Amino acid sequence: MSEEINIAGQLKFASQHLFNLIVFIGILYYFLKDTVVKFFSERSQKISREIQEANAIIETSQEAYNSSSQKINLIDNELTELRNSIDSITSRKTKDIIENANFVAKKIKADTEDIIKLESLRLKYEVESAILNKALQVAQYEISNEVTVEKDSQLILTFLSEVKQNAVSNS
Repeated sequence: MSEEINIAGQLKFASQHLFNLIVFIGILYYFLKDTVVKFFSERSQKISREIQEANAIIETSQEAYNSSSQKINLIDNELTELRNSIDSITSRKTKDIIENANFVAKKIKADTEDIIKLESLRLKYEVESAILNKALQVAQYEISNEVTVEKDSQLILTFLSEVKQNAVSNS
């Protein structure tokens, strides 16, 4: 009989604590719901904006690349027409003009490729820089949230004790 009373008392005790826990969780949910939702919403929007900016940069560089490719195609077409018209001129002039045209075309093509490569690298580094800046900002925010007066005091005391130990060992 005493065991049944003891079990009933334990069940009553456990149910009271369970009820208190449920009430506490409900209160936490009520007060923190908006804050947590707002935080994740802002973070999602920030990430979305960064992705949109990166996509805009990629689209701009793709347009620049397409424009350069069209210019190269136009230059190649002009060179073909030039070669056809040069055939009617004397062989010496034809040889000089073709050599000059090929040199210019190769130079323009090489310069255009260099420009495209450099622009791509520049854009890549700009995107990386923006990402690193954002990561640095997030890290600074995280560090500033994690550092408390107690942790500062503990770090200072640890540092001072290490300095004392080093001073004693150096003596």
